[in-house]
Amino acid sequence: MKLVFLLTIILTSCANVKQIDRGRLASKIMQPSTNAEEKLFLNEVRSFREASVGGTVGAVGGGCGCN
Repeated sequence: MKLVFLLTIILTSCANVKQIDRGRLASKIMQPSTNAEEKLFLNEVRSFREASVGGTVGAVGGGCGCN
């Protein structure tokens, strides 16, 4: 029973998306909404991971120090 359930989940979890539909799926309205604290945390994590600060819309400047 568990094997049938697992196989059903695995086989139905993937979907092919046509290239013409990818733009609609990538639009801002399709993104999961997050609260402000979570957005700040994710931006901070992204800045550490990318080794740069200020790449978001709300800030100016880059992380390399060049002008």
